[in-house]
Amino acid sequence: MSRLWLSCFLLASAPAFAADPFYWGVGHSAFQVEGSPVESDWTRWTRIPGKIADGSNADRATDFWKRYEEDFDLAKTLGANAFRLSIAWERLEPKKGAWDEDALTHYEKIVLAARARGLEPVVTLHHFVLPAWLVDEGGLESKDFPGLFAAYADRVVRRLSNSPASVKWWVTINEPMVLTHAGYLTGEWPPGRTNDARGAMRAAANMARAHLETVRRARTLGNAALKFSVAAHYRVFQPKTDRIWHRAAAKLSNWAFNWQFLEAVHTGKLRFWMPGSEFIRETIPLPDGRSSLDYVGLNYYGRMITELGFDAPFVKVSEGPGPKNDLGWEMYPEGLSIALKELHDGLGLPIFVTENGVADALDDKRPNFVANHVAALKYAQSEGVNVVGYLHWSLTDNFEWAKGLVSRFGLVEVDYATLEKKPRASFETYRKIIEESRE
Repeated sequence: MSRLWLSCFLLASAPAFAADPFYWGVGHSAFQVEGSPVESDWTRWTRIPGKIADGSNADRATDFWKRYEEDFDLAKTLGANAFRLSIAWERLEPKKGAWDEDALTHYEKIVLAARARGLEPVVTLHHFVLPAWLVDEGGLESKDFPGLFAAYADRVVRRLSNSPASVKWWVTINEPMVLTHAGYLTGEWPPGRTNDARGAMRAAANMARAHLETVRRARTLGNAALKFSVAAHYRVFQPKTDRIWHRAAAKLSNWAFNWQFLEAVHTGKLRFWMPGSEFIRETIPLPDGRSSLDYVGLNYYGRMITELGFDAPFVKVSEGPGPKNDLGWEMYPEGLSIALKELHDGLGLPIFVTENGVADALDDKRPNFVANHVAALKYAQSEGVNVVGYLHWSLTDNFEWAKGLVSRFGLVEVDYATLEKKPRASFETYRKIIEESRE
């Protein structure tokens, strides 16, 4: 996508700011670690034979709901000053209109425990999981989804943004385009659709509406400290060759996966389309007349090689040729600096790396992975990119969605039989990086 073309559509953004100090941290999400007793689309999904690669579930996971202080103690030992966690909507509203105040109070205790250890909370409101009752009413495609989500988010923000929790960093929705891809195109995740382009775009547009309405409500609170974003999974798309059709495939993929959603929430101009879907065109007034993004949340894991073929699906993407992690994803640290620069040029906002990690059960790749990606981040900073923080994914091993418990992303190894936690060598690598950054 031409940056000149993009600049014609993007509005003036909020004033830039820098984090002082820089945020070094880790993260995880509720369903992956808490142990969830409440029915959701994902608890249902794990009950269907064959949906989870290793046949596991997240009923206990790492039991973070009860053992959160262990993780925060580990993060403190790491030297982190930030921790990303998420709120389980299904815990707070297990039935439509039935609010569990005790669950919200517990989340407040979790946030306060993080603060007691010098960890700035970065709180995600939706990390892939929906309450079961909402799924039964249409899920992400329901016409009521934006309002229902904004109402839930409003209650959480009002409670946790006030003293003593004082959460200021918010992520409304995690990786919306990953969710639409896995849920509506490949069928790997709930709702399990395949090649449903219309459903995918309806879901994406509804998530954009939900984000915009959430930020609109939050800005009426008059708390200038609050900062909102989405966590966008940003892949670097590069053409297979320099031939014009392969370059065109890379540009189309870049717009569809990386920029389609970001443009919508940055400008209020929803323009959602993919082959096989209707063209969704809608303009929503921006909160306070400016971008709904106060910063950009970037989840970076690698690059894709694109080519244009002569048979469906025509635009084909594949992992790059470099070294791979346990899931077969290419490890391409240079792509992080590319992604940071592209987001900086396109949006002109501060950028928070909200996820960057590697599936590596033996921990023989992760130490270099962390060091090389931090080096790529620092290179982007030297080029003028305003990066305010880096959160490694993740502190501990956790339930990796359709892959189950077998995929290991943690700086800390978890024995799922005993829930014993043991820092890996990469934990020490990252600890030293953080320590040296502060000298």
